[in-house]
Amino acid sequence: MFRSLVTEVLLAALLLSGCNSRHRSSDTEFLCDHTTSSHCDEESARRAARPFIARPEPGSRFTMMTIGCGSDDLDVMSVIDVPIHWGASAAQKKRAWIEAEERHLGNLRLKRPQRCSGIVGGIDRAARRLRESEKAEKKLLIDSDLREVSAETGFNFERSVPEPSVFVESVRERGLLPDLRGFEITVCGVHPDSTPDARHWSARQTLALHAAWSAFFRAAGVEHIDLLEKCPWEESDSVEISWGGAK
Repeated sequence: MFRSLVTEVLLAALLLSGCNSRHRSSDTEFLCDHTTSSHCDEESARRAARPFIARPEPGSRFTMMTIGCGSDDLDVMSVIDVPIHWGASAAQKKRAWIEAEERHLGNLRLKRPQRCSGIVGGIDRAARRLRESEKAEKKLLIDSDLREVSAETGFNFERSVPEPSVFVESVRERGLLPDLRGFEITVCGVHPDSTPDARHWSARQTLALHAAWSAFFRAAGVEHIDLLEKCPWEESDSVEISWGGAK
């Protein structure tokens, strides 16, 4: 019911279009940490994609991926491409595009949650993909509790969170420190809860996790970043619509 309501709201926005505006194409990589400890699931992915569908900048791309056990285990679950030109009958084509993408989102299914979480490797792989993109704007959305559990990095945050300097230097030595300069980055889903694999998770561990990852992002070229518990796209059931009249 919610999905159909969102679709109707998006389609109604077509009636408000018609003014010409300039657009900048973007390339967005959405990383979903679909593990036994993180909260990212199918509905999280749908909600993350809907603002993109509501603001379909011509030539833009939105790629949804699930984080695996390492950099070579990143699973692309969906790619949403906006046409470069709508051409004649733009409103009808946009309408059909929205309907098709909403159906696709409704059918989205993830594999069973994993008990490993190669977050560092996933970020590094996504960053390399974005660095190769020719789009004007590059965005990285990370829905994860940031509890790294990976043989690739040698860390298990659910058992012990390393000191920030140890974490950064170890990642750097393994060639997994990404270059995130110039990217628009959102990190959310960083909850403080205990999980089946970390039953005694404490407030002290949460503080240590924030310190380690803040150091990681600084070393990757991000001057400041907020590690959010709740994702911006989870804040409400409404979808902000900004529909230009690009051809």
